[in-house]
Amino acid sequence: MVGALIHAGASPERIERELKKLNVSGYHLDWKKAMKEGISAMKFDVILTNEHSHKNTSHSATHEHSHSHADGHSHEHDSHEHNHIHAHDHDHHHHAHKGHTHHPHSHYADIIKLIDDSELDHGVKERSKQIFAPIAKSEAKIHDMAIEDVHFHEVGAVDSIVDIVATAIGLEELEIEKVVTSHVPLGSGHIHIDHGVYPVPAPATLDMLKNVPIAPSNLPFELTTPTGAGIVVSQTDSFGTMPAMKVTSIGYGAGTKNIPGRPNVLRVMVGELLQGNEYSTGHAETVTVLECQLDDMTGEAFGYVMDKLLDEGALDVYYTPVYMKKNRPGTLVTVLAPNDREARLSDVLFQETTTLGVRKNTWSRSILDREIVTVDTPYGPIKMKQALKKGKLLRQVPEYEDVKKAAQLFDTTFQEVYQTALRAGSN
Repeated sequence: MVGALIHAGASPERIERELKKLNVSGYHLDWKKAMKEGISAMKFDVILTNEHSHKNTSHSATHEHSHSHADGHSHEHDSHEHNHIHAHDHDHHHHAHKGHTHHPHSHYADIIKLIDDSELDHGVKERSKQIFAPIAKSEAKIHDMAIEDVHFHEVGAVDSIVDIVATAIGLEELEIEKVVTSHVPLGSGHIHIDHGVYPVPAPATLDMLKNVPIAPSNLPFELTTPTGAGIVVSQTDSFGTMPAMKVTSIGYGAGTKNIPGRPNVLRVMVGELLQGNEYSTGHAETVTVLECQLDDMTGEAFGYVMDKLLDEGALDVYYTPVYMKKNRPGTLVTVLAPNDREARLSDVLFQETTTLGVRKNTWSRSILDREIVTVDTPYGPIKMKQALKKGKLLRQVPEYEDVKKAAQLFDTTFQEVYQTALRAGSN
């Protein structure tokens, strides 16, 4: 990934300079052009100085891709961002699960402290922690331990820590605001990890990629590692085809392995979304739907649960009256959850309701582009939520809290402020 970002315009010297703000030593960086089946790409390695010729085999160093997005083959990442990145990971091969010794920063809590205590920019810190979080969560689940106690085997090594933070630095330098990723290839075969021989994908990789579209691949390699999966699930806003965008730069990141007839590269495309033209539309995404039926809770308890779910990141929560066994009146609880919040919101349902089970499903949905604008009114500034399609305003709604405060402040009616804001927004 880092090689592709450098090839697309990120400065390797700046990445190297920023990494010095991280209290990690015993490595040096190497970047150079490499040819992969006729494709010129950038090879990026983190070379450990305290181990003999140990090269980085993390996410960026081993992506194997074989063709462009238009070819219709399997890709792992297509990322688009404002600068957008359109990245294709066709095949990712990672083969360094064995041989890492324990490092001072191998535990999740240590890594987070390392990042927080550094002088890295705030955006870099946040992206870095975002990448580590799903990896730690999956490892904790698989090994049945507290997340703070998770010991990383692959990503706790110095080279992988540096590679993840370097990825965050590159994304921040390119000012990436949105990522769209193509379907993720997993590969096939078996891998050797600290716990023995496992089928591809690794347990943590598979857990992280729940609810993520997977691309089939017959290549007998591990194409997505836990590090790669952590980058994908933490940085991707949606999975699918390339959106309408103006491409401003393209980068190819070279992997280590050579595959006959398959350029082992990760391709990213950086650009700007096209807005306000015939190609601009609302976008599609998937969400996780959580449901349970209850017949033994009070209305006040339901009110608390709804607030709690929304505070924890639910996109929407609604209740539907139902009749249950023996014709008992009950309530169907439906929660629309971002895919990366499914586990936490499920926990809330188990902790705060009387349910014994939660049903889960994945829905596809198309959503309009949304903006928040502020209009001036005789009652002060009022924020307006706008819905747009192809850059055209379809409708707008005054923000409830702004209208409420203005009505109370000016001792007038809610509807007076509301309608005044609508008229101001139409001018």
